[in-house]
Amino acid sequence: VETVKTKVIELNMSFLTGLKHILKTEGIGGVYQGAFATALKQGSNQGLRFMWFNEYKSYITNDGEKPLTPIMGLFGGMSAGCFSTLGNNPFDVVKTRMQGTKASQYKNTLDCFRQILTNEGVGALYAGVVPRLGRVVPGQGIIFMSFESIQSALEKNFAIFRP
Repeated sequence: VETVKTKVIELNMSFLTGLKHILKTEGIGGVYQGAFATALKQGSNQGLRFMWFNEYKSYITNDGEKPLTPIMGLFGGMSAGCFSTLGNNPFDVVKTRMQGTKASQYKNTLDCFRQILTNEGVGALYAGVVPRLGRVVPGQGIIFMSFESIQSALEKNFAIFRP
């Protein structure tokens, strides 16, 4: 779906029209183009985000001696979103290029990284980082705050959820 989304945006087509076009011109492989780059992006994204939040939570609660308040969860999630976005934006740029209509100019994911660095410089790997931060940072703050608050309420009120 991610590849189809990227291509239909570039082609200015509706989802179904774009999907039919991709299948007709590229075959089923066109739908899965950039799958490895997507796995790299998602893996690094989640790994960095949860690593950061867990370290933050451990530090801020003194390894669980103090409770994590909702505002602490909000700030922890926001900082985790910032950290993961800055750490994996290069993978996001490569993923988008590998899924796009001009992906055929790259031999593979590594070649895409190499060409971007050689032809455009490191800065190109951070294209779109500001709008992405604007979307990810508040969203992750809300998600982590909500998760931690719900988990705490469940542990407090139901024995089955207590560690």
